[in-house]
Amino acid sequence: MRYRYRGAGIGFLLGCLWWWLGAVSQVSFQSVYVPFFLAVLQGACGFYYGKKLEDYKKQAHHDSLTEVLVNRQFFKMMDREIQKAKIHEYSVTLLVIDLDHFKKYNDEHGHLEGDRLLKRFAGFLRENVRGNDLVGRWGGEEFVVLLPHTCLEEGVDVGLRLQNKIRQEVGEVTVSIGVASYPDHAATATELTAYADQIMYQAKKQRDCLYSGPVGGEIKFWHRDTNHIPLH
Repeated sequence: MRYRYRGAGIGFLLGCLWWWLGAVSQVSFQSVYVPFFLAVLQGACGFYYGKKLEDYKKQAHHDSLTEVLVNRQFFKMMDREIQKAKIHEYSVTLLVIDLDHFKKYNDEHGHLEGDRLLKRFAGFLRENVRGNDLVGRWGGEEFVVLLPHTCLEEGVDVGLRLQNKIRQEVGEVTVSIGVASYPDHAATATELTAYADQIMYQAKKQRDCLYSGPVGGEIKFWHRDTNHIPLH
């Protein structure tokens, strides 16, 4: 939005300046008002092209189907958040979320319905996290959620809440979730991503399951049928 207003504002200010200069010099109507209206037109063009620039920027940073961050932009912002966390010494938790049996869903319902499900699921994620949390699409049916100022235990609570609400509100699918935190499990954004992804694939073997990184030396998982089980 700032681009469109910047373009319009500059054009309008230039128009006012030209009008004032013409007025104080008592020049002809044409030399005063023509530049003014041209400047207004310039401002309108600045507004239009500023909006276009915003749209292009959004398209570059957001997935066209789900409207969440594309993986490149997500991990760029995640890296920035980890750097801030190092300076200010706070925890950051990453959730890697994979839709269970999505290929089967696509085969049974068709790719259009599969796309609708992905879009609905992404909207569900955005609506059920905080405004400063990041939601991205890693690829295919895999999504990522970054929770700044959130320790591992709090991140697990968020993951379990999402998992339960998905069963109730999204329907037809379940998810497998891997949860890992900085600085507990990694020192960089790249390491944290790799670790959380590895944990998620352990959860994927169980389906409808959440695995977290070690807490007090234990890797833990939660399943709807078994609740909480520590794995040594």
